[in-house]
Amino acid sequence: MSNSAFIPPRGLRNPHVQNIVSSVGPRRWVVKYRARHILNNTQEMILECGNNVRLLGYYNSHTAQTDKHIKPKKSLVILLHGWEGNSESTYVLSASKRLYDQGHDIFRLNFRDHGNSLHLNQELFNSTRLSDVTGAMVDIQRRLKYDNYFLAGFSLGGNFTLRTTIAQTEHDYRIDRAAAICPLICPNDTMDALATGPRFYENYFVKKWKKSLTEKTKHFPEYTYQNKLKTLTTLHQVNDLFIPGYTPFNDSESYFDAYHLKDKRLSNITTPTTIITSEDDPIVRHNMLPKGNLSENLSVELTRYGSHCAYLKNYRMHSWADDRLQEIFKI
Repeated sequence: MSNSAFIPPRGLRNPHVQNIVSSVGPRRWVVKYRARHILNNTQEMILECGNNVRLLGYYNSHTAQTDKHIKPKKSLVILLHGWEGNSESTYVLSASKRLYDQGHDIFRLNFRDHGNSLHLNQELFNSTRLSDVTGAMVDIQRRLKYDNYFLAGFSLGGNFTLRTTIAQTEHDYRIDRAAAICPLICPNDTMDALATGPRFYENYFVKKWKKSLTEKTKHFPEYTYQNKLKTLTTLHQVNDLFIPGYTPFNDSESYFDAYHLKDKRLSNITTPTTIITSEDDPIVRHNMLPKGNLSENLSVELTRYGSHCAYLKNYRMHSWADDRLQEIFKI
């Protein structure tokens, strides 16, 4: 584990300020404006992931968009958002803009039931559904041919990135390099951090999760949990409804264990992979990081500041995490 140098301006060092400023308010509009070329010239794709599962993604190619001022690198970066985020989350668009300007083509993938995809699959999203993403990777690489495939994810997307990278030995796709920003390592610990930390974090996720679950019933009226859902106010309560009722697991302990990135699992990484996380992350606590040298292919970078997937380095709303992704995927 190495300590990477990232020191934001004093006014941006508080982890809660980092989180709030990086995700809402002016930065959202600034990043969307900077990424307007990507948003205005993207190709929507519905991926066939096997077992009748379909996922929604957005593809940006230099060849298709004739960006003559940028030299294409013959590489595709696939980006995974966090829980209840989507392909237009601020951190995804910010990374997309930076990497696209460096010559990489970009694919922004939505998880099941995220973004505008609630109508595509009847069964609900749950975090153990790795086959959704591995199936998407197979279809992406079947349809889009590149010399290099890179994968990066944020928060829960970082967890999926690490599991997908490990699983490539069992599927017909490849990942040449991977990066996970503030990846969810121990789901149970993260739920505890949300439940015991500042209330606005838990309220944020409860509100977004309840909204997406409610929207799902408009497309699939056979779900009848709406009235019960309205009475729930904590993540623990929603998990107690959701896990035994709508996943293959009987309780939260077995559900969380199914996608917990224990050291033994991470030792199976065979592709150069970088984990970047911060000591002041209030959602994914750094003491859950893997201990020791688990694999020669895995490096862990721990910063003093950065909060949760924020890493704002200045008041122009630029992200140090984008800098690192640019360096990691340099070819």
